[in-house]
Amino acid sequence: MVLGVRGDIDLFSAPVFHEYVCTQISPEGQFILDMSKVDFIGTAGLSVLDSVHASNLRDGRHWAMVCGRPLYRLLRAAGQESSYPCFPSVDSALGAWHGRTA
Repeated sequence: MVLGVRGDIDLFSAPVFHEYVCTQISPEGQFILDMSKVDFIGTAGLSVLDSVHASNLRDGRHWAMVCGRPLYRLLRAAGQESSYPCFPSVDSALGAWHGRTA
């Protein structure tokens, strides 16, 4: 499953972002969160990603993110660029999964 997100993720939209992701993912399935069309993401959005990441690790669910420039910049500024399963495209995320299961 690929979940697409676009626009700005700030203090006001972060709760909606969190609800969207949590209600769309299947408890037993893997998914890709495509953030390539996000124009801005603030620290409130990073808190949501922390929560989603922790939940997925706890539940043993595989996931990946497609990160655009705003998200890469935030992760780099926070010193967390290697904390998440980030990929430049959906195809590269799928390729990593295929390589892991092959």
